[in-house]
Amino acid sequence: MASERESQHSLLSKDSLDTQPQRSWNPLSNRLTHSDYDYHPPSEVTWSEEVLRDVGLGISNSAGNAMPADDPIPADRRHSTDSTATTTPDSTYRIPQTPQTPHSPHSHAHVRCRNRATVLQKRLSWVPLTVLVLAIYATIFSGIYLVIALRKPRWHDISSKGPVAPSTATLLSAFFAKTIELAYVTICVAFLGQVLSRRALMRDSRGISISDMNMRAWIMQPGSMIVHWEALRYSALTFLGSVALVATFVAMLYTTAAQALVAPKLSLGPIEPTMLQGKVTASFANSNYIASVCDTPVTNDMDVLYRNTTCLQIVHAGHAYHNYQQWISRWSQLVGGSNETSSQLQKRPPPTGSLWDNTTVTGSWIDIQDMSTLSKKYKRMINNITMAMPHGGIPAAAMNTKNNLRQPSDTSGDGKYNIEASVPSPAINVLCAGMTEDDLKPLVYSSWPEGRKDFNMTTWNSATPGHMPHPPSWRNRTNVDELFEFSSEAGHIPPIFGKYPEPFNTILNGTGPWPTNALYLLGATPRSKDKEPDPNMPQYVMCALRTKQTGVCTTKYSADSSGASLSTDCENPSNKLQYDKLQDSFLEGYWNADWKNIASEWANSLSLNAGISDGAASNARLLMQMMPRYNKTEKTFALDPKLPSISEALAVMAGSTLILSSQDAPFVPFWNYTTTSLSEPVYQLFNASIQAVGYASGGTEKWQGVFYVILVFAFLTSAVCLGFMIVEARGRQVTDFTEPQNLFALAVNSPQTTQLEGACGCGPWGEQLKERWFIGMEEDDEHYYIRSKAEEKIPLLRKTVDSMPLEPMEIEDGGGGGRMLSPMVDEFRRVSKRHSFLAKLY
Repeated sequence: MASERESQHSLLSKDSLDTQPQRSWNPLSNRLTHSDYDYHPPSEVTWSEEVLRDVGLGISNSAGNAMPADDPIPADRRHSTDSTATTTPDSTYRIPQTPQTPHSPHSHAHVRCRNRATVLQKRLSWVPLTVLVLAIYATIFSGIYLVIALRKPRWHDISSKGPVAPSTATLLSAFFAKTIELAYVTICVAFLGQVLSRRALMRDSRGISISDMNMRAWIMQPGSMIVHWEALRYSALTFLGSVALVATFVAMLYTTAAQALVAPKLSLGPIEPTMLQGKVTASFANSNYIASVCDTPVTNDMDVLYRNTTCLQIVHAGHAYHNYQQWISRWSQLVGGSNETSSQLQKRPPPTGSLWDNTTVTGSWIDIQDMSTLSKKYKRMINNITMAMPHGGIPAAAMNTKNNLRQPSDTSGDGKYNIEASVPSPAINVLCAGMTEDDLKPLVYSSWPEGRKDFNMTTWNSATPGHMPHPPSWRNRTNVDELFEFSSEAGHIPPIFGKYPEPFNTILNGTGPWPTNALYLLGATPRSKDKEPDPNMPQYVMCALRTKQTGVCTTKYSADSSGASLSTDCENPSNKLQYDKLQDSFLEGYWNADWKNIASEWANSLSLNAGISDGAASNARLLMQMMPRYNKTEKTFALDPKLPSISEALAVMAGSTLILSSQDAPFVPFWNYTTTSLSEPVYQLFNASIQAVGYASGGTEKWQGVFYVILVFAFLTSAVCLGFMIVEARGRQVTDFTEPQNLFALAVNSPQTTQLEGACGCGPWGEQLKERWFIGMEEDDEHYYIRSKAEEKIPLLRKTVDSMPLEPMEIEDGGGGGRMLSPMVDEFRRVSKRHSFLAKLY
């Protein structure tokens, strides 16, 4: 009968056949002759697209011939299993004929899906060997990167002058990190494929699900976790899913983690003790040497007498006023912002300065004495301030090529280093005392009987009056001899001033013969004619300025591309580099007599002696306004929290002379050469510590430590994958059925199932994602197929060539008496058994 069709034999049970129409699948029979495997050329009949889907599933008549194209199949019978259809050899299908096009498929002879190669690949074949090499590479190099990140080594050879440029080093680090990431992704995907494929092949395993197979996409396409989020519900919480998630985040962030923790980058290194050396040319505070090296276009031939002093005064005025103005501005900002400083000196703004226009200098207040206590002791205003400045020769020593310090310009402008030198620091003491007119009579020449007659303010500075006493007869006694140490035993001769200065004016005395070591200043405090004078405010103030080299400090120098800073660290108990701690023979308190010669030029350049002619200089006026006030509560004088004191101001102005005096001076507090200056500089060593910016691995910020997790898991998971390849797989891999091409070939040659009903067009969803699947073999034909775990109990049927009744397929275990198994069947049976301890983890 024309409507009769050949029976399509399904691998599903009768129950499933009754409930849901299934596409037929024809398992191959082992009773076919060899001729059944021969190739048959396609016929001239054009097949429709509808028929091609049936042909892909192996539909043929019982004789193995191509189906005729002149008998169309009814639409309601194309994909159904008709239990009433006749199965005689003569029965054939009728396939509708479609117009033939150049790309239309032709009819094919029935081809059996016999596996042409073994599932287990050889150890030395390309895929297993490549995966093993990549696993070894990823494990070793991820371990190296982890060790580097933990140890944070410094790469001293990586410099702009070294064999490897910084940019090249960073590029190489990024390159190796990327290769590690690529190798890591490959072995993790291979590991997942091997575990899932072996689980699917094992006879008693729980099988695999579609969501399990989707885990490889997490690693290769992390965004798929968002797009296909349903797969996370069923696989993310499993052990293998957790491993896949870890591998996903490692693959995403490994290059970033390596860049943060491994790539060489500029960072401050540890503090290392060292010995540095610098040039020494002249003794400390050598006025003749300092004046001779002063930069000026005027030559000695043009101005033999005053060339050096003129140049030096300009240098003093420029540096002193600049430093003083910066310090006054800082006070103005604090007071203007209602931020009172303090009456305690250590909490008040420190002295500041500058060097070479790009180096900020900061000093320290040392040997601090309480002003209130001193004022009560001497029953007058006492303002005693000692200030230390850094050694001026340290910046030049840091830049000296003999010390091999990479300057900021040597590291693409990003370099930096910090030096702390154990050298003596120049210090200045400014002692100011309130004086009355009677206190000053022994010291003011115009108040003497002789001075009233022949005092001439015009010639006072250039010509000494005839009645002026000279040493050793200069022994006028004052009420402040003990305070200023005026005595023959101390060697300090009291000063002589020409006249009493007018209010807001100051005059100087710096003419004392050697070893007189102080410069003296006399100023008149503000007084108003309209108001009664404050009885507690002294009429005059006399200050003594002297300098020494102190051992209670170290000099710190920091340089980077934006500039440099020079500062002091004084009287710090934890500072082991403090000079007097390393040099037990150092004696504190030796006042330098040579500095007075420099100070005289400094004071004249600042118009501090303009009061001799009632010059009313602005600098002197500002100084006199800084007289400390009387504290009526404590009944004594104290520092004003809103105003700097006169001693502090003088010390800050004189700070530039300390830097200038020590620039080419020794790094020890003494001079052991026969001449006061050298024609050729010599090198002198000194103890120091250095902290330099160099190229080192490790994070630059604390929060970057989170990337250690990525590096740790990269190494651990790489080691796990390598261990699996060696111990479990033993260098042999099974076909990765999770790869798209392998899965596609397996799926199109597998029986139809009801477990994916409705998913043929839109894809699986919901509960279908967690359905378990396994891979089996039709041993008679050595054919692999994939089947739902839920349908595992449904017997597979095979069809005979001569249309004999269908019967269950026999399973051979390879025991005695059975027929000899083919290598592929034997391989399948060995792979499908649990044969290792690790297999239980599948």
